[in-house]
Amino acid sequence: MMALIVVGIDFGTTFSGWAYSTHDDFATDPTKIFAPQWNSSDQMISLKTPTCILIKPDGKTVDTFGYDAENRYTQLAADEIHKDWYFFRRFKMKLYDAQESIAQSTMLKDETGKELKALTVFSLSIKCLRDDFYDHLSRSICGKFNTSDIHWVLTVPAIWDEPAKQFMRTSAQEAGLEIEHLSLALEPEAASIYCRHAKMIRTENLKTQNISTFKSGTRYLVCDTGGGTVDITVHEVTPDLKLTEIEKASGGYWGGTKVDEEFENYIDTLAGCHVMRAVKNKNMEDYIRITRAFELKKRTCKKSPTAGKYTIVVPISIRDIVKEMTGYTFNEQVQRSKYGKTTTVIGEKIRCSESDLSALFNRPVNNIITKLTSILSKYVDNPINHIIMVGGFSESPLLQDAVREAFPAMQVIIPIDAGLAVLRVAVLFGQNENQIISRVSKFTYGIKVFGKYNPLVHSQDKVLSEGPRKGRVENCFSKLVKIDKSIRADEPAGKRTYDLPVGQSTFNARIFATKEKNPIYVDDDGCLPIGSFNVNCKDERGNVSSAEVTMYFGGTEIKLKAKLKSTGEETEATFNLPE
Repeated sequence: MMALIVVGIDFGTTFSGWAYSTHDDFATDPTKIFAPQWNSSDQMISLKTPTCILIKPDGKTVDTFGYDAENRYTQLAADEIHKDWYFFRRFKMKLYDAQESIAQSTMLKDETGKELKALTVFSLSIKCLRDDFYDHLSRSICGKFNTSDIHWVLTVPAIWDEPAKQFMRTSAQEAGLEIEHLSLALEPEAASIYCRHAKMIRTENLKTQNISTFKSGTRYLVCDTGGGTVDITVHEVTPDLKLTEIEKASGGYWGGTKVDEEFENYIDTLAGCHVMRAVKNKNMEDYIRITRAFELKKRTCKKSPTAGKYTIVVPISIRDIVKEMTGYTFNEQVQRSKYGKTTTVIGEKIRCSESDLSALFNRPVNNIITKLTSILSKYVDNPINHIIMVGGFSESPLLQDAVREAFPAMQVIIPIDAGLAVLRVAVLFGQNENQIISRVSKFTYGIKVFGKYNPLVHSQDKVLSEGPRKGRVENCFSKLVKIDKSIRADEPAGKRTYDLPVGQSTFNARIFATKEKNPIYVDDDGCLPIGSFNVNCKDERGNVSSAEVTMYFGGTEIKLKAKLKSTGEETEATFNLPE
């Protein structure tokens, strides 16, 4: 049954938010999507809020989220009573860093090094966004509502592996989102779907074009550049005007936060010491103030012969810390630095050159251009003529110009609201999840079996010498899906029948993934367990039966269906994170 309301949650590295539409609105105008405004303490208004959460000293109770968490924590720090509190910011990238080893027990460090379970931090954060939406809905309809009428869509980077996706699903479930009313949307796919509805800007001449006019067979590259990750994929329009993925998602950690890191290094270089780390520890309010100011500057910085100089306000605490750490004034340190000839200090401000500021973008921008070049070079015989840029970092004029200069023959298309494209399309995806009909497998997936011995393939030391499976080969990789294969979303990629040992009513089996095309063993280097599935083998009368499990790898996440052999009835099958 179609949900009455679809809510999209974009849980980003730097900013997060929610948006929604009703079934009736979608029927008349798919782009009619509501997103709230979030307000900071310094008059910043945005349609997203910073991804940061303040948790009370008990490690279980949320105090505040987003701008409110930043403001509250700075007050606690100013009163020097913050040390027992947990303040996490920009923690989503920890999943990218540790996705091969992500598990229910994975820990996260807060801004002062204290640890909490990652599952706790993520689930509480998602719950904050859920509760904010509930508050809005209660005010809007002036009464109670039925949560079963709401379908939730949570966005995840396409380059994430299956354990990281499952971690987000588990976090959402812990946050109180009903699992049967929850979908995951891959960010670049979501953006591609949205762009087929929304007005676009073609950067070279500012003319508008809607890519829903793309004909069957048209191929285009989607480059989703957010705060943390960059996701790149290639889609082709099918004869029925749906989309198929022809290039598996790839990318890296080259988002806007890399520019932020370069900015902090820049201030440290001006100061001649690690002043940003010190101000973060001693005066969080000033640290947040200067990073917020740079966030705005980052969106407008561009290479231009008339750009002149950019002004950055440097809080007084930074000056005091520099004097304390080096014995010199901040002004003296700036003049002694390698930027001494291009940077001037005027009161509480520094005036830096356009070239110095734009240089902070070089590393992530160059990485993005290199990756785009690598992908596009694969399609020389059937060239791609369009690049669609979405995500918050894609609003940077420097990145836009770099892409346009690197690929002058390409039509570079950017949504008017590129930073909100993923959030809004999460809603569109929830209204119609069948717009991407196939995807390219990122890995070879399989399960562990006791294989038949082949002397040309198997090592003798893997052969069992005793027991009921004597002569069989242990830890063999039984392939379900091969890497780089195109799989339809509704295509069953693996079907297995499982017989239960005597005395058991459920069974558990692990799924493994590797980048090898023809793996032999599940314990080979590079082959990792990505999770396990549990199947309940009791029928309605309580009798135990063997079960047939069907696996689907062509969706945004691995899906399982199971039915009992004795009765044919469907039974519960769940996919779980590694312990």
